[in-house]
Amino acid sequence: MTNIILLGPPGCGKGTQSKILVEEKGFLQISTGDLLRRTADTKTSFGNEINNIMKKGDLVPDNVVIKMILDEITNNYGKNFIFDGFPRNLNQAEKLDEAFLEKKIKIDFVVLLDVKLDILEQRIEKRIKEAGNENVRQDDNINTLTKRVETYKSVTMPLVQYYTNQNKLTKINGMDSIESISKKINTIITN
Repeated sequence: MTNIILLGPPGCGKGTQSKILVEEKGFLQISTGDLLRRTADTKTSFGNEINNIMKKGDLVPDNVVIKMILDEITNNYGKNFIFDGFPRNLNQAEKLDEAFLEKKIKIDFVVLLDVKLDILEQRIEKRIKEAGNENVRQDDNINTLTKRVETYKSVTMPLVQYYTNQNKLTKINGMDSIESISKKINTIITN
C-alpha cells in the first residue's frame, strides 16, 4: 500500500498528475476539490453551503473536509491513495497522520509541484478556454484564483516544512512538461 500527497498551488497540475497515477499505476485519487464539487452539486442544504463557500474562494472548514476524506478512505480501505488538494493546512495534516496511525497506515511520499505563482493566472485562463462555457469549473476564474493563491501561501505553504521535517517531501519543478513531471513522480515512488 502506497500513499502519496501532491502539494502545490491551485492550477499547478496536481489533478493532471493524479489522473496519470490513477491510469498508469492504479492509485485511487482522493481530490478534496472533486469531493467538494460533487457535494456542492447535490442541491442539498449542505451542498448549497459548500457551494457558497467555494464561490467566494474560501476554504471549507477542516472538520467537514476531514470527515469527507476519512469516509472515502474507509470505503476504499487497502487501496493505494493519492491525495490531491489535501491536506491544505497543518491541522488537516496532523489529523490525517492521527487517523492513519490509528489504521496502521502512513503517508509514504509528499511531492510539491513548485510553480511560479504569476504563471498560474495564464494556466487558469487557458483551462477556461479549453473547457468551453458549459464545462468551466465554477472556481475557475481569476478573482477566485487570486484569493486561492493568497490562501495557499498563508495556510498551505507551512506543510512544506511539516513534511520536510518528516523526511517525506520532494520538490519537483511544476513548470516542466506533464510527461517530465510524471516521470519524476514515478522515479520518486519506485525508489
